[in-house]
Amino acid sequence: MLLSRVREERSLQAAGTRQRATPNGCATISRVKNRGPAGLDSASASAVEEEATKPEKMIVCIAVVGHQNNPLYIQSFTEADDALKLHHIVHCSLDVVDERVNNPKKSGPLLNETFLGLLYPTENYKVYGYLTNTKVKFILVTTDLDVKDADVRNFFRRFHAAYVDAVSNPFHVPGKKITSRTFAERVSTIVKAFGLSSAG
Repeated sequence: MLLSRVREERSLQAAGTRQRATPNGCATISRVKNRGPAGLDSASASAVEEEATKPEKMIVCIAVVGHQNNPLYIQSFTEADDALKLHHIVHCSLDVVDERVNNPKKSGPLLNETFLGLLYPTENYKVYGYLTNTKVKFILVTTDLDVKDADVRNFFRRFHAAYVDAVSNPFHVPGKKITSRTFAERVSTIVKAFGLSSAG
């Protein structure tokens, strides 16, 4: 809403006018000098616009895949239009995970490491992987192309703890999809914290 208002007022400012509502609900147009959106000076207005147009650095998808490549949990944090594309990216990343696990000569020192690192980058996303001791795979898709490995490791550590708590629930059937509302809430909290830590 703020972004659309900023754009509307920018276009009116370019014309040298500002629209103002009157008590009867009609809009009046007045001349404006050297003022930006919402009455801000030009420096503040450009900072607001830059912040609004800056791409958000965040996790767009997280998946838990079983040892037989069966999906146990998958959550997209974007519009529904992107969900299918993100599911495809997660599915494709499983081949990279299998290649790293089954070809220890190529993966080198990562053999005993649970964090698989960057699986592959795309134009808009980076895909990271994590393998538990029980061969369950965690896949992370992020729009942050400058993310640090330490931030991703920390995310996976917290996510793994939430996963362990979810599957330790006596009502959870091993190998079946995770449907716990508590797990979904914890995942959302961890994902939001990742966005805040990587933004700084």
